Amino acid sequence: MRTPVKYMSRIAALHRSSLERLLFFNGCQDRVAQGIVDAIEKFGPPEIREDEGWLRVKVAGLTDVQSLFVVDDETGEPFGVAVYTRPDLEHITVLHIGIGEEYCAGGKREGLNLLLRLMQEIRRSAKRVKGVRRLSVHYGMQRPRAQA
Repeated sequence: MRTPVKYMSRIAALHRSSLERLLFFNGCQDRVAQGIVDAIEKFGPPEIREDEGWLRVKVAGLTDVQSLFVVDDETGEPFGVAVYTRPDLEHITVLHIGIGEEYCAGGKREGLNLLLRLMQEIRRSAKRVKGVRRLSVHYGMQRPRAQA
């Protein structure tokens, strides 16, 4: 079964508490805690920014950061977010990821593969950007990198 989702670069400000849970109070974060610490030390902490009723996630130490949200198609509520940057012409690096606890491994909806679907969408987007050849996830730097 697939959950009807859509991917958006911003979400409505009324979903701030859901976004805060995904990024800052997520019970799945302990699995990648060292990667989160490393990403914050290297790039800066993620910050939720509001602009004209919309939310995006930025990173304090970087100017060119984008967010991709997985949202419920009907309500617009986020249950996944990836924050990424293009450090050079050939690379896109995912700096932070937040997936709702029920969609993480061991969660009651883990079979929906939300993390995989989010990464596939980032990869599809990367393929449309001229010059991008590699997509990497900062939390998974120990693992081989996937081609964009």
